Amino acid sequence: MQLPWITSRERNTELLLLAGAAAFAVLGWRALDQSGFAMPEGDQRILSQFLLAGLAGHVGLRIVAAEAAGQPYAIALLLTAIGLVFATRLVPGLAQDQVNWVTLGIVSMVVAAAASRWYERLSAYTYTAALFAILLLAGTGIFGETINGARLWVVIGGQTIQTTELIKLFVIVFLAGFLANQGEVLSFPRFEFGNRTYSALPYVLPLAATLLVAVMALALLKDLGSVALLLLLSVAALYVATGRLRFVIGGVVLLGLVSLGGYYAFDHAQLRIDTWLDPYADAYGAGYQTLQSSYAIQAGGVTGEGIGLGEPEAIPAVATDYVFSAIGEEMGFAGAFGVILLYTLLVASSLRASLAAPDQFGRLLCACVALLIGIQAAVIIAGNLRLIPTTGITLPFVSYGESSLVVNFALLGLVLGVSGQRR
Repeated sequence: MQLPWITSRERNTELLLLAGAAAFAVLGWRALDQSGFAMPEGDQRILSQFLLAGLAGHVGLRIVAAEAAGQPYAIALLLTAIGLVFATRLVPGLAQDQVNWVTLGIVSMVVAAAASRWYERLSAYTYTAALFAILLLAGTGIFGETINGARLWVVIGGQTIQTTELIKLFVIVFLAGFLANQGEVLSFPRFEFGNRTYSALPYVLPLAATLLVAVMALALLKDLGSVALLLLLSVAALYVATGRLRFVIGGVVLLGLVSLGGYYAFDHAQLRIDTWLDPYADAYGAGYQTLQSSYAIQAGGVTGEGIGLGEPEAIPAVATDYVFSAIGEEMGFAGAFGVILLYTLLVASSLRASLAAPDQFGRLLCACVALLIGIQAAVIIAGNLRLIPTTGITLPFVSYGESSLVVNFALLGLVLGVSGQRR
């Protein structure tokens, strides 16, 4: 008698890999304690809750998605362990909140994995998802709260929720559904029907129109980071679905034009780009955050100052926008490169899991999630390293965040659930 929830090779592999996340959390806690850092009240409860939540997520996946890929959850939980240690280090008063959101995120992952057995039904709501995304943006503009110059949040039940995180779900459903239907046509510049030859260009117009409306709404909400993320995700998904390099070239050109237009149209965009080019022009004002980030990474060297021994708190908004710089200072180049490697492995394992999906829509759904996580991580890390202007988006699974953690875990559950349907 086969009991896949017990004998599953994937889940047994996952359980073995989860030991890495548990070990980092325990050793990180020990390092903070030994450094003389003032641990938050109930620190042992926080650590225990994280370990139990991580194990509960594994048990949940054994029940609802026994044959799902074994690597993605283990890698994501290791990134989350790093995030929890540094959230405790940087904002000790919010450590309990962070682990609570991690717990809620793991629950959302298991629920999404269980619900994914009916994922095919989502393809019927391709354009409805696009409409919901646009309506949610419009609602945020009307009823949202302005924080740090951007109108991206709504308050529900006393909790502040960033609506652009929820929009990712709708965008992924739209992209996967649209490209599953039109990807084959878009793979060729022209196609024949009857005795006539037609251009495939008109078939990309619904995607272009949806992106245009979304980009305009995000620009008005002053969320240029999400604009870049949306355009890069769409271009990458187009390339995955069609294999045509011209879409990548066109997307890069479009992103350049949008950036140029944003520079002249919006003062906050101009300030960010000018600060990126020359942070010393206002070293104690707009350029202070950028310079402190650069100093922190430089101070870390190869092996770092040691967890709890650096001064990353000198960077404003370090727990959200610049947590990678804090990792670079206290864990050095070795630790920072390790984080980049973990994201590479997470994207690669999720893309590999997408190949196990039983249909084109499922494959594109998983691929879009993998691309989103990879692009978001690349954009925020590049901003911390001053390779590009800062964008204000969070580092997936690592940055302190509420809705961001829950949505990312839910998306991961979607990948696991869909890949678990392969048999």
